[in-house]
Amino acid sequence: MSSPLDEVTNPPDSSTDSKEIKESSSRHISCCRSSLKLPPTFHNQQGTTRPFYLFPLFLLINIVTMADRAIIPGASQEFLGFLGSAFDAPEVVRDNPDAGLGILQAAFMIGYTIAIILSGHYVHKIKWKPLVFSGLCVWWLGVLGSGNAKQYNSFYVLLFSRMATGCAEAAFQVVAPPLIQDRAGGRAGFWLSIFLMGLPLGLSVGYIYGSYMATSDLWGWDWAYYIMCIGSFPLLIVFAFVRDQTNGGILSGEEEEVEGDEEVHNDTVLEDEEQERRTTSLTAATTTTTAATLEPLLPPPQTTSSNSENNHSTSADASSNGGNSNKNKVDKFTLLSEVKICFSSKILVSLSLGQAAIFGVVTALGTFGGAFILALQLFDDEKVAATWFGITAALAGVIGTPLGGSLVDKILARYGAGDDTSGVRGEGVDDSLRHPIIASILPRMNVLVAVGMLCIFPTLAMQEATFFLFFLFIGWTLLFATQTGISICAMLSVNKAHRPNALAFISIAGHLLGDVPLPIVLGLIKDHLAPGCKVG
Repeated sequence: MSSPLDEVTNPPDSSTDSKEIKESSSRHISCCRSSLKLPPTFHNQQGTTRPFYLFPLFLLINIVTMADRAIIPGASQEFLGFLGSAFDAPEVVRDNPDAGLGILQAAFMIGYTIAIILSGHYVHKIKWKPLVFSGLCVWWLGVLGSGNAKQYNSFYVLLFSRMATGCAEAAFQVVAPPLIQDRAGGRAGFWLSIFLMGLPLGLSVGYIYGSYMATSDLWGWDWAYYIMCIGSFPLLIVFAFVRDQTNGGILSGEEEEVEGDEEVHNDTVLEDEEQERRTTSLTAATTTTTAATLEPLLPPPQTTSSNSENNHSTSADASSNGGNSNKNKVDKFTLLSEVKICFSSKILVSLSLGQAAIFGVVTALGTFGGAFILALQLFDDEKVAATWFGITAALAGVIGTPLGGSLVDKILARYGAGDDTSGVRGEGVDDSLRHPIIASILPRMNVLVAVGMLCIFPTLAMQEATFFLFFLFIGWTLLFATQTGISICAMLSVNKAHRPNALAFISIAGHLLGDVPLPIVLGLIKDHLAPGCKVG
């Protein structure tokens, strides 16, 4: 029989007790989570933010940044008045406010183009989280400056603020898709489509939002930016707590892939935690070592063939030849080499031209759609026309983009992408399968475009607004369904390390060849064929 004196002279093993207490506490917490079905923690056991939280955060950021783009087009008349009265506006802007509006949009695109090239390059060297977070902070300051421009009555404050928002947005756009592709498991297409859905949804919301705020007697277009700053600040706070262990923090190994897939589907990981707790110390040590081995978002330079300049786009041929090519050259991540790699991929160049056409059409419709609807006498009020036009585009994007993502997932599943049993997921397919996957996706995207155009053509003869918007909605839905397939094919057209460069390339081409020149050309055609159809 023990006495209090025995406990003092022979104290129990505190380390053992502490371990037992921790295990008991962990078991109790697991039981509570199982019974209450609580959501998973923000970080997993390796300290990396779970996709369950990371992907929706990406979507919200994409919506907000796209909405910021659309404020000026949605409030064009109010901005034209500001440009004609700003105290420091150049004479050419005061005399031609429309030219000043074009200069503002051009400033955004110049900043975006330069920054996306640099971001696609430096993502090879800098961890993605600080790169994206610093860009988002600059974007937030640019939005704040855009609102302050009205208070200062300064054209140049607005000009450089718009340029800053373009610069800051670029890093996010080249990092998020590859990250989603690698972490989404068998649902890579679906989650990528959810992210891409932010583009039409954000542009539509921003167009309507900017129009209503600018014409409000209480607020004004400056408060459109101020309220956006207030609303987006919590996103920056949450993003500050995002963690990743390496440049990208992609977890390697079959166990982490299964866990990541379960997180995306909002399934519990309690059974895995309980099994891990019951393993032997040797197995646990091995598992810990494996879990600590993290594959960067962009792998280190790989040895390539000296006579295969475009090995990324012909990797299937290299694989079929048994990999016997001369291995005396190493890829170096320089701006020049990255540009050469993009141009040497014929698939990527072709996709860029198609994306430019889509960007141009969407932007042109956003610019002149309200005027067209009014000229067709489908609506009597410009604000009502813009509202229904924006709602139609938003619904088409929300419905069409995920449908396209689900279609892409079915195609990827046929090749084992995202299959946990095969040990690969998302982008992690064998090089020999890249071209077959692209060959399976692109014809289906072409069919969607063709059917979408057939649905849009009847709008030329529509006399009722309901039928006009219905056929426009069907056509746009099918067009938006192609976006996920185009992004996946773009990333598969180059090797894994150069996916951000491929995304930067297709984005730049889409803007420089699409939404920058096409609205100008369409505007000239409109003024020549229908001079009475005015915007505003």
